[in-house]
Amino acid sequence: MTGRWKPVDLPAHTIEGAPPALIKGRVSRVLIRATAIKPAVLFLLPLPLLVAAVAGLVSGDLERVGFAGGALVTFWGAGAMALRGVADEIRYRLGERLDAPPIPMKQLSALPTTVAAGLAAAAGGHELAATAVFAALAGAGHLLFFGRDPLPQRIHLAEADGIDRAAVTLQLKQGYGHVRGIESAARTIAVPEFRERLLRITNTARTVLQEIERDPADATRARRFLNLYLDSATRVTVDYARTQTRERNPRVEQNFRQLLIEMEGTFAEQHRRLIEHEQLLLDADIEVLNARLTREGPG
Repeated sequence: MTGRWKPVDLPAHTIEGAPPALIKGRVSRVLIRATAIKPAVLFLLPLPLLVAAVAGLVSGDLERVGFAGGALVTFWGAGAMALRGVADEIRYRLGERLDAPPIPMKQLSALPTTVAAGLAAAAGGHELAATAVFAALAGAGHLLFFGRDPLPQRIHLAEADGIDRAAVTLQLKQGYGHVRGIESAARTIAVPEFRERLLRITNTARTVLQEIERDPADATRARRFLNLYLDSATRVTVDYARTQTRERNPRVEQNFRQLLIEMEGTFAEQHRRLIEHEQLLLDADIEVLNARLTREGPG
C-alpha cells in the first residue's frame, strides 16, 4: 500500500543547496536560450544583404543601398520582435506568467519579415510581381516556422454568493500556471513512464480547477490543493527534470517514481472529495424537495 504524498515533507532546498525558485529560473533560462535559435535565423540569414549594401555603395547604386539596408534593418527588427514573443511564450508555458502575452509578437513579427523580403527582392533587381511573391512566401514561411502565440487561459467562474471572485480567479490562474509548469518540465524528462504519470497528474489537476470554476465555493475546500500541493508538485518535477540530464541514478528514479504514484493518489483524492461534496449537496436538495412535495402534495 502506497503512502500519501505530503508536500510539507519536501525539503526546502532540493539540489545542491539551490532554492526552488533558482532551479526553476535555471530551467527557464535554458529553454529560452534553446528557443532563441529560431529568431536567430532572422539575424543571421539576412547578413548577405550587408554585402549587397556595401557593393551598392561602392558602385554608387544608392537605390540598391537603400533597398538592401532597409531589408537588413527590417529583418533584424522582425527578429527582435520574434525573440520577445518566443521568450514570453516560454515564461507563460513554465507558469512564470499568469496571463498569456497580450500582444502576439510572434505573429506580428511576420509583417516586418514580409516587408523585409520584399525590399530584399527589390534590391536584387526583381520586378514588382516577383517581389510580391517573395514577400508573400516569406510572410507565410515565418508564420509556419514560428507558429501561433499562446492563447490565454479562459476562466469562467459560475455565479456564487459570498465568493471573492477576484481572489478565486487569481488562485485559478496560479493553479493553471503550475499545471503548465509541470507539463513543460515533463516534456524534458527522458523516462516515458514518468511523462505518462505526469500527464495523468496534470489532467487530474485541470479537472479539479475546472470543478472550482463550476463551483467557486470549492476554492475554500481545495485551498490546500491550490496553495500547497500544486506548488510542491511543480517544484519537485522541475527539480527532477533538471537533475535527470546528468548520469541516470536508479535510486533517484525509484524515489521519483514512488513520489509520482503518491502524487497521483493525492490529486485523485482531492478530485473525489470535490465530487462527493457536490453529490452530498445534490442529495440534500433532493431530500428537501421530496419532503416539500410530500408535505404540500401535488396541489
